[in-house]
Amino acid sequence: MKVKQFTWVAVLRRIGAAPLLLGLLLALPTVVQAQYTSTTADGQVTITGYTGSDSVLSIPATINGLPVIRIGDNAFNGRTGLTSVTIPNSVTSIGHAAFRDCTGLTGVTIPDSVTSIGVAAFSGSTGLTGVTIPDSVTSIGTHAFSGCTGLTGVTIGNGVT
Repeated sequence: MKVKQFTWVAVLRRIGAAPLLLGLLLALPTVVQAQYTSTTADGQVTITGYTGSDSVLSIPATINGLPVIRIGDNAFNGRTGLTSVTIPNSVTSIGHAAFRDCTGLTGVTIPDSVTSIGVAAFSGSTGLTGVTIPDSVTSIGTHAFSGCTGLTGVTIGNGVT
């Protein structure tokens, strides 16, 4: 009696690689979103942390189908390898010390949806060179850009009271 040996290559050939590839591609957003820690309340998500190591981030607009509306307090605090962050239009609030001491951070895109920037939100982020705060922002916490020694220009929108 002859026993047939199977290898992964043989199995993939037999079933076809397409279903496996499709499954992996469908799982990709879940893997990317799994790098964020978050809380959910009233059908809305607050990002509370990041476990990945990417230097350039585009924060997702949704996690598990729910809108990301807030970057929480200390969410990215001390992430020195972070160089650029794009915040989605779903976010309305950047929490206290959310990006504090992100010394490698050179750029951040704050969308028109943001209405408040918390206390010390970018404090100590020495790599920031320029920031544009949109008209939608009505409040900026104390020391929001304290210690940002690289700043050469800040544009503050008309909405800040």
